Amino acid sequence: MANNEEDRSVLLSVLAGIGIGVLVGAVAGLLLAPKTGEETRDDLSKTLGDLSDKVTELGRNVGTKVTSAVERTRAQVVQKLGEVPPEGEESVG
Repeated sequence: MANNEEDRSVLLSVLAGIGIGVLVGAVAGLLLAPKTGEETRDDLSKTLGDLSDKVTELGRNVGTKVTSAVERTRAQVVQKLGEVPPEGEESVG
């Protein structure tokens, strides 16, 4: 179980680093580019739209991986403990 928490922590750190890197790069590019205000706003709008799409896709991927990890862990627990009674029912024994 501790390994799963460590994996999750590493994954969140990597995702945070990627997000921060994208934002810093976008801001630096916009501030250093010799463009008019309208062009800069258009670029910013496109960049934020692309970033939003990437974050949404990344969230889906992370959600899928977390769900898969939970299912694997649950299967391992069920295998070790035997069949788990459905919620709301008490096991007799």
